[in-house]
This record gives sequence, structure tokens and C-alpha cells, in this order.
Amino acid sequence: NNNNNNNNNNNAGRNSNRGGGGRGGRGRGGGRSRGGGRGGGGSQEKKIKNKDNNNNKDSKSNGDSNQPASVEQNNDNNQQANAQKNYDKTNKPKGKKQQQQQPKNKNRQKGGSGDGGNQHAKKYDKSSQQKHNNNNNEVMAPSVPPSQPQQTSDIHYGRGQTITILHVAEKPSIAQAIAQGLCTNGNRNTRSSKLPVHEFYSSESFPKAPHAASVQHRVTSVAGHVFAIEFGAEYQSWDSVDPAELFTAKTLRKAQQGSVVKHLQVESKSVDFIVLWLDCDREGENICFEVLSICQGLMKSGGGAGETSNYDRVYRAYFSAINPSDIQKAYQKLGKPDRNQALSVDARQELDLKVGVAFSRFQTRYFQGRYGDLDSTVLSYGPCQTPTLGFCVQRHIDIETFKPEPYWTLELAMIKRGRALKAQWDGGRSFNKNKIQKLVDSALETGPVAKVSDVIKKEKKQGRPVPLNTVALLKACSKALGIGPHAAMQTAERLYLSGYLSYPRTESSAYPKSFDIKGMLQQQTTDSRWGSYVQQLLRSGNVTKARGGVDMGDHPPITPCREARVGELSGEMARVYELVVRHCIASVSQDAVWQSTRVNFVIESLGDKGTFTLRGKELVSPGFLTVLLHKEYGDDNDRVATSDDVEDEEEGVIPEYVKGELIPLSAPKSESKVNVATAGSVRGNLNIKERMTTAPGYLTESELIGMMEKYGIGTDASIPTHIENIQKRKYVTLESGRRLIPAKLGLVLVQGYHLIDSSLVLPQVRADIETQCGKIAKGQASMEEVISKAIKLFGEKFDYFVKSIDKMDVLFGASFSKLEEIGKPFTRCGLTRRYLSYIPGPPVRLYNKYTETVYPLPLGGDVKQWTGRHCPVEGCNFELCLYAVGAPPRTFPLCPRCFNDPDYALDMEEIPSDPVDKEDEGKERKIQKMAGRNLCLECPLPDHHPLIDELTVSPDPNSDGVLILDPRLGPKWKINSTREPTIVHLPQQVSKVTVLDRRDEVLGVHMMKIEFKEGESPLPDSNILTCCFPNEERLQNMVRVHHGSERTRAKGGRGRGGRGRGRGRGGRGRGGRR
Repeated sequence: NNNNNNNNNNNAGRNSNRGGGGRGGRGRGGGRSRGGGRGGGGSQEKKIKNKDNNNNKDSKSNGDSNQPASVEQNNDNNQQANAQKNYDKTNKPKGKKQQQQQPKNKNRQKGGSGDGGNQHAKKYDKSSQQKHNNNNNEVMAPSVPPSQPQQTSDIHYGRGQTITILHVAEKPSIAQAIAQGLCTNGNRNTRSSKLPVHEFYSSESFPKAPHAASVQHRVTSVAGHVFAIEFGAEYQSWDSVDPAELFTAKTLRKAQQGSVVKHLQVESKSVDFIVLWLDCDREGENICFEVLSICQGLMKSGGGAGETSNYDRVYRAYFSAINPSDIQKAYQKLGKPDRNQALSVDARQELDLKVGVAFSRFQTRYFQGRYGDLDSTVLSYGPCQTPTLGFCVQRHIDIETFKPEPYWTLELAMIKRGRALKAQWDGGRSFNKNKIQKLVDSALETGPVAKVSDVIKKEKKQGRPVPLNTVALLKACSKALGIGPHAAMQTAERLYLSGYLSYPRTESSAYPKSFDIKGMLQQQTTDSRWGSYVQQLLRSGNVTKARGGVDMGDHPPITPCREARVGELSGEMARVYELVVRHCIASVSQDAVWQSTRVNFVIESLGDKGTFTLRGKELVSPGFLTVLLHKEYGDDNDRVATSDDVEDEEEGVIPEYVKGELIPLSAPKSESKVNVATAGSVRGNLNIKERMTTAPGYLTESELIGMMEKYGIGTDASIPTHIENIQKRKYVTLESGRRLIPAKLGLVLVQGYHLIDSSLVLPQVRADIETQCGKIAKGQASMEEVISKAIKLFGEKFDYFVKSIDKMDVLFGASFSKLEEIGKPFTRCGLTRRYLSYIPGPPVRLYNKYTETVYPLPLGGDVKQWTGRHCPVEGCNFELCLYAVGAPPRTFPLCPRCFNDPDYALDMEEIPSDPVDKEDEGKERKIQKMAGRNLCLECPLPDHHPLIDELTVSPDPNSDGVLILDPRLGPKWKINSTREPTIVHLPQQVSKVTVLDRRDEVLGVHMMKIEFKEGESPLPDSNILTCCFPNEERLQNMVRVHHGSERTRAKGGRGRGGRGRGRGRGGRGRGGRR
């Protein structure tokens, strides 16, 4: 880096006469610099040289964080490590200068700019540099918003040549849509690889290199996040690592799939430009820099001395839908990726990992070692998940502590023109029955008559709904369609990927000025359900501006992108699509108009306590209600635009009343009697109604979403995942009416947090962190500072939590059974000769109540008793079990002590995982993986264990494991693979199989003695065959080999060799299953 800085200083000197400016490329003097970036003209040469020399020391220690380290192209073994190293450098947090002058540092090459056009140079160089000199630690937003169209500094790049552009999308389906949108002639080729690659040529100019002769487009994708944040191997053990150490532990980013890294390396080699088409949210911005850490150093060099960065030719597409018109618009207005938003995701991921895992490990180990009937594998804590659970528990507490009270109210019941009507008492309610009774007695003693004091009729408008954002969609789906938020979000994403809806993750509830409302409506004119209404709306010119809402500037509200005819979609996709379309049409329709009637009655003898009101309404103009049946689809908060509550008025027209009209009253009569009124008569009763106060109901999903939004818990994209997680972890159950009812474990956890530190479960702390992450995204806060403060805060809370855990333990002791109190005798301990109790869990384990020792059992299969057999390992002597796993099941011997002995402990790094796109689901998998360290989908003992060795009859040709005789023996004799889901069925003619002590001299496996049934032997003169199984061709021709499946199979993970427990040749696994 010192050399780079010196080269830049020399370049500044050489270019000063040409108007260049040191590290800047396009100076104000009009020439171009080889230094890259923008300079300040030749006159500033000396100042820039001095500034660069002063920064040499910092550059030496920290490097240029904007430049990713070069990727080793020819070393496949190191590709993940190199990609990780590049990501850390590409996405490394920066001080103010690096934040706001990122493109300048990125382009130490001919004509580098990368942060907008020349028109911003003066403002950019002077103002931002001056602020930087005042405070080196201040973080600033870039002077040119990344989403604004920006231009390559060298407008003549690729003149007369063919340039290659690599387009990278977030998912294969989006890559296909982008290729279709950009390839106007339809002549494209698709290569099949790990991820499809669409290639085509275009004679149309590329906006960032308009003088190129032609353009080769290469469109591919990733599959969500390329990297995942996790702890290093030294912090993976739950037993040997103090959870408090995790707060200061270093994290690393590991490639989720090495094949994706290699794919990007191959496709990005020597390309001229990279255009990033990742989802336009914070997660998408984060993936942008993950992709750049792999690809940027492999691009074709743009010239200049010692350069490793090509950021000037990296662009970002900002789009909200994947139809061809939107793709073309985004292609013509390419901006830059937003590093600040990417850093905000890094901050949130690191905080969630450290805080969540530290608390989860501690409380899981503590309570699962004491109680046996906890209905959860992991007692997890999450900065967002736990406050979400807290809302549900608090409502439950409100319900349980609620004490119903009786109250009384007056009701003026009338019969007019054969209709029974009820006017409500304006006095509300009273908790004193005697007081109400006195009012009735007084009214009936002196002139029992009610007088019409006023009749008011006026038109009221019911406001159309505001445009639909993510939270409103989730609430509407739960309330109106009965679709949970997690399923609703997945359905909306599928509709987006299929081109039916715009991007479903948005905070905006107002259409931007550029949104083509009429174009959206025009697409729906032929639909049989609402087409005629839309046609009339367009013809009449009554398309109105949407009401209220806020344009957050991220994405427009959720809208349909194309028509879906009846029957084209099915199931939840059809229902969600219809909800969105009806809502969008309604949002630009006319308001509904109601004729409201209010009749006021007065009983003069009661004074101001004798007023009653009768309300009614009649629909005058349905407006948006024609297409949106608000009781079915609408959101409560969006129904009424006026201050008057139309919804409280009785539906229908009430009879005519005249001011001054008198209604004679009578004493209340028994409800068992029926009053018969003749037409035209008016009569009334003054009744006392007794009612009870009622407790609030349990939170519905819709209400919980609203509370999470109000208190800033999670984002619009992560809210469904948090609600899903508290259900999956059995903290709450989903009951009828989409109500969330806390389970016993959820109640105990939340109440325990309140006993120790209420801030662990209250929303304020998490909301503050979300606010700080938002400031990082806007360039208003430093990532290091936000993480440091949050880690210090939660570290102190964790220390106090550990010291005070006895308070929570009291609640657990009152709600759950201790290990010594549950379980049934299962097998004998080889040390004490006492029976071990079987604890069904989760997790499943054996417990010695005399020594208080716990022996976790393998997860993923079934553990059965195998009475009377003992482990042959010296000093063990534990009674054995059988472990069956897979479909059809393979059965293996299991020794509880040997399975848990450190010499045979499972390697945490080789637990299989299945990375997914959603970051919160990835975190859930990691927590499950680490807690379920005994997940075992193969033989639970190593191949060299005496139990396995004495049953081994052959090496496994398909893995580094071995084949053993099924320990259940006959009558159906089988041979199982220890590492693959393979079963060898011996012929039905076999009556008995014995594994001999004698071994084959070449293979080292045991010989077999096979006895055939009388008269069914394939041997000419004997019923007994002694052989080495892999060498006996006659037997090989008689067996049947079945390749089954494992009950739980994750992609990748351990492969051939298992966990290195083969006969001296396993070692670490070599990738995924074949």
C-alpha cells in the first residue's frame, strides 16, 4: 500500500500539467489522471502529495478497505478462504474519509470516478474533505445518493470494441427475468451449471460505455447470501466455551456454498463491467458487496499502475418489479451499491449472533441439565424474538389478572312501523345499579314520555384505503384470509418472482409521483371479477390520488405487475394476488358516500341524564366498496377518513322521525313476553341492561404485527420470521381465529426475564438498536461504534443474568419436573450398575439420578433397548442400546458412554447444515445445529470401535465407511453401511449368519459363516458357506442392494469419510453426499 500511495503521488506530479489531481482522476482542469478518482486540479498537487504521505502509516496498517484482496483463481482448495478474506476487506467499516470518498479510493486507474458525474466534483471534494479534517471518526452519507444514475469516469471506455457485462441477480428466477427483459431479440443461450448463465449479444449501446462496438451480456445469479456470519471453530463447543466469551469473540464469514463462490469466480473473469441486480433492500445491498468481494478483483484491468480495484465499472440496478419495462428503466439508470446499508446488515447480524447465542447457550445448558420435560430442543433468546414473545405473554397476563365487574346502562327500546329499534344512552355506563334504578323510577313517575329533540341527516365519506405496504399486507392476509405472516410473505415472494406482484418488502404506503397508476389499472380491464369496474373508472376519469401514506423512498407500495386470469393461479397465491389487486384498485377509487341519520331523544324528567341517540346509515355511492369489500379485505385503520365513526352506526335505513315527536314509555316488561305493535304505532320501554366488563382477547397475528411495527421490533421483512420462530420453538401456539396463546415454556421464560432484568424482554432496547442500525444505513453512525456500545450493554446484562439465574430457576422448578423425578428405567450404567432413566426430551437423553450425570443420545433416529449386552471397551461395561436411522431403517449398536466420550465426541464443524436465503432462518439453523450437537444420521460409533469392528464384514465401496451385519440378526438378514444409507439384503435362503473371529488377510475384515435352509443351498454338496463377503461372487449375485434415504438429510456437510471414523482412512469429510 505504501508503494501504491507513492505511485499515486508520482502520478499526481506527472499529471499536474494535464489538469489531473493526484489520487483524483477527473480534475477541474479538464484533463484525465492515471491516478483514478477525481482530483482537484494541478494546483492542488502539493497538498494532495503531503496528505497521501501523512496517510502512509495508516495505509500500511489497515490497507485500503475499499480494495478487495485479489482472489486466487487457480487454487480451488483455498477459494472459500480467499472469498471470505475479500469480503472482510470489501465490506470493512470505514472512517469518514473512506465512507464518503469510497469511489475515489476505489479507482486508482485511468479515469476512475465511481461516485457520480463530474457535476458533483466541486461539492464533493471541498465540503466532504473539510468535514473530514474536522473529525476523522465522523461517518457521512455519500454526497451523491447511490440510487441516483451515475456515469463511468472514462466515457470512451471500450471504444470500438466488444465489452462484456456480468449481471448478477439474487435468485435464478430473477436472472431469467432480467435476461428476458434485456434481450430484446430473443436470441440468447443458456448454459447449465451450478447456477444457470444466460448469454446474448446486443448491438444497443451500454449507457456507461456508449462508444463500445457491441455488448456481450452474461446474466447469472447467486442463491441468497453468499456468506454467513459465525464463530470460529474455537468457539463452537457448548461445553468448553464460556458463553460470556462470545461477546468479545471474533466472528468470521464463511461461504455457505463453495460452489457458488467458484461459479462467480469463473463467470467474472476478465469482464469489463459488473451490474448488480440484487433485491433493493438492506439485505440485497449486503449481498452486493459479498459478490464484489469475489468478482471485483477478477475484472479486466482498466489501466494505471498497481491497481487492484475496478469499482468504477461496478453498477447497481434499482428496480421494484421484474417485468421487461421496469428492467429496461433500471438498466438505463444504473447507480452504485450502498455500502452504508450493507454495513447496517453486518452490524445487526453480528449483534444478533453474539447476543442470541450467548444467552441461548447459557440458559439451554443450565435448564436442560436440571429439568426433563422442557418441550424444546433449544431455549433460545433473540433480541427480536424475545420481545415478540413478550407481547404475547403480557396479553396473557392481562387476561389472567382481569377481574370482571358488573355494570349497568339504560336502553331506550322502541317499536315503530313494525321495527324494533334501540337508542343508546349517552350517559354511558354505571357501576352503581341503584343509581340507574332511581333514574328509571323517576322517568316513569313523572310523564313517561321520550321526545325527539333533533333529527340530523348528512352525507359522510368513508375514505379509500391507503396503498399497501408489507406490514399492511401481512395484517390483511392474517385477518381476512387466515394466512399467517410467514406463509403470506413466502406467497408474496413467489408472486413477485413469477412477475405478478411488485417487490413485496416495502415500507412505503404512498405511490411515488412517477408511478403509472393508469397503466396499472389498464392491465386489469379484462378480468372478469373487476374488469368492468376498472373500465368504468378509467372512462369516467375518476381515478383519484391515493389517500395519505408515506413514500419512504425504498420501493413503491405493493401492486400487481400483470394480469392473472381466473384459474391461472391457485391456492394461496390466487387469494393473495386477488387481495392485492382489489386493494390497489380501491386505493385510487372514489370514497364511499353514506347518508348518515342521527335521531336524538330526551326524557326531560331526567335532565342531562336523559339523552339517548339512535343512529342509522344508508349507502349513497359505493365508490371503492364496489371492488373492495372492506369487511373482508380492509384494514381497520384505513376504513374511515372522517372523524365520525361510520362503522358504529347501524346498517340500514331507520324509520322517519320528526322533531318534537313523542314516544310514550312503559315500565320494562319480561323478556319472555312478545310485544305486538300495529303499523304506524310507536311505543317504547326504558330498560336496565346489566353487563359484565370483559377481558381483552389474546393477541392475533394481525395485532402482534402492528405492535412490532409500533415498537420497532424487526423489519418489515423479518417480522414474519420472528413470529414463526416463537411458534416453532413452542413458546406460543396458534389457535382458532389466528390467536397466539403462550405455552408454559414461553410464560416461564418471559416472567423469568422480568424477575431478573425486564429490559431483556421489553421492546425499548431492541428498538434503540434498530434505530442505530438505521443510522448506519443512512451514513449517520459508525458501525464499530454501534456494535461496541451494544455489546457492552448486553455484556453487562448477561453477567447480571448469570448471577441472578436462581430467580428464573424458581419459576422453572414450579412449572417443570426435575430430571430425577421423571423418566423410566432404560439401561444400566457401567460405573454404578444403577439403571439410567430415559428422558424423552427434547433433547433425548439418559440420566443417572444417583450421580446426576446426563448422557445425551443421538438425534435423528430411534433409540431402543438391547437388554443383556454390554460394551466390550475396557472400563466401560455400559449396557448397550440399538440406534435405528433412515428409511428403511439401518440399525447399529450404541453405547451411551462411548457416544459421549470426548475421544469419540462429534466434530462441531462437520454438523451438516442447509443454508437458506432468509438470514433469520439461517440463524435458527445455526442455533439448532449447535444445540443439537448429537445430530446423527449414520452409525453413532466410529468404525474402529470394538462393537462395530466385530460386526464388520466388508469395506463400503461407496464411502469411507464399512459394511456391518445388522445387530438385530435374523430372520431377515441384512448388512448395513455405517456412513451411507445403503442396505444389502441377503437372500431369503439364508437361515443363519455368523461373523467369525478370523479375518481376510488382504482386506482385514471378518469372515462370514453363512448357513442356508435345508434344500435351498446354492452349493452343490453343502449348506454352509464360509467366505469373505466382498470376494464371494456367488453370494454377491444373490444379494439385493437398496440405496435408501436418511430421515433428516441436509445438503452438503459431511461427505465421504463421515467424521473420520473409518478404519484409519476417514479423516474429515470431503464435501456433500453424492
